Amino acid sequence: MAEDLLDKVFSFISGDNEAGSDNNKILLRQIVREISQNKYAKFFKAKSEEYEPAMAQFFYDIYKTIYPAQAFAQDTEKLARIRHITIEAFMDKTTKEAVRRLTPDAIEARSKTTPPRELIAQLKEDLNTLSSGFDVNRINSANRCYNLMLTFFQFVEFDFFMLLRKFDLDLSPGDFSVPPKFTAVKADSLIHDLENFQIISQALEPSADWKNVFTIFKACQMPVIPLEQWNILLQNLKEVKSSGIIDLTVQYATRNPIWIVKPQIPREQAMDSWLESKQNEIQGYIAKIVNTQRNAQIEALAKNIFGTADIIRLRYYTDKNSEIYRKKNLETFTHAAGLNYLLAFITEYLDKELQELCDILLIRGQWTSNPASREMSDGFHGVMELPEQILALDNTLSEKGDNGARLRGALLRVDRDKSQIRYINSIIGNINEEAQALITSAAQNLIIVGKHIKNLLDDFQKSPHELIMNWKELGYVSRTPIGQRIADAYKKINFFIQLMQFFSASS
Repeated sequence: MAEDLLDKVFSFISGDNEAGSDNNKILLRQIVREISQNKYAKFFKAKSEEYEPAMAQFFYDIYKTIYPAQAFAQDTEKLARIRHITIEAFMDKTTKEAVRRLTPDAIEARSKTTPPRELIAQLKEDLNTLSSGFDVNRINSANRCYNLMLTFFQFVEFDFFMLLRKFDLDLSPGDFSVPPKFTAVKADSLIHDLENFQIISQALEPSADWKNVFTIFKACQMPVIPLEQWNILLQNLKEVKSSGIIDLTVQYATRNPIWIVKPQIPREQAMDSWLESKQNEIQGYIAKIVNTQRNAQIEALAKNIFGTADIIRLRYYTDKNSEIYRKKNLETFTHAAGLNYLLAFITEYLDKELQELCDILLIRGQWTSNPASREMSDGFHGVMELPEQILALDNTLSEKGDNGARLRGALLRVDRDKSQIRYINSIIGNINEEAQALITSAAQNLIIVGKHIKNLLDDFQKSPHELIMNWKELGYVSRTPIGQRIADAYKKINFFIQLMQFFSASS
């Protein structure tokens, strides 16, 4: 059949218009002869160009066999279960146990009795067990089995009833109690149906591992077609396919001697996609635990420093104003909380309490090391210069600010002009980088200040003193005990440095 087809193609395309027309006629006459000599010649009457009841009976026998599975094939939940069971069928015992420990319900139960850090370690270990449980051969075997199932279902889902109804208008769906009364049908009314049938049926092979497939069907409580019946159906289908009768009749009916269809063969990487999905799911759960811990730590530190975690000192660079970008899956203000905390810390603590303490220590203190006092002074003033820069950055997002005007204009166009996505993300990305640079600068300078305050606290408690020689005099000018004041300052700066560490790296 394949060689005959190649001969037809070369003959058909080699001639000029007039010769091509003659070649076409010759090929069509040859097709008629092949049909008449075909084992399934009773399917088609070339003279009247009609498909005969014998062809309808062929499809009716298929329809009767596969009908019990059609309802199952339309149930997406059951199909999803088949997919899961197919994948699980190729797992070893250790991998199956890891999968069961990684279900949402199992993880939720574990989270109630297991500390977060330990739970994360367990999840990562289970994920490694899961990933190592699939070698290339196991993955390929599972994929082959699942694709064979997809081949089965795309065949079962073919609308045999509507095709058969063209042969018998009184036919009822799923009613096999009354023998059908088929009549001949004009060929042109069946061409589309036959084309679709050829597309989905060519991938079915009797030699495939159907036994394994039907075992899984049974495990899923699918109304299984008896494997023996299915094998008979496949054998009959193979004979019809090998005869080429359907291709020949369509070629003749369409006057297209080179008509042929390309089979639709499922090639889904079911195991790979499932494994990737499960890995992403667990990594997402781990990220959720980490994020919950992070937020809890941030809240605790903020309350220790400010008495509350709800700090809003900026007008535009805030989490609330970031929401409009989040809803459109755009970049967001990733350092808004950190920058707000920083501005509040500088204006409400450094600019008041620590400024006064630093004036006492740096101006009135008699230091034994000028480089040390200068380093502490530079660190403190480096932080105190930041509020002006922070407010300037914030104001660029105002209605009159450069970034604010650009973002509003781009937001109005983004739904109809996707190029605005990159533009918006670029603007917000640059703002986030500036915010991160300000936070990092503050953290670095505060580390310097904190280091010296810790050294001064140690020195205050020593005898003799090594860094400042006139502690007694400084105690007189401080409105509260100088030692306690330095200890409180170190504690607050240390808490704030810990807080800034959550925001000094990219989120």
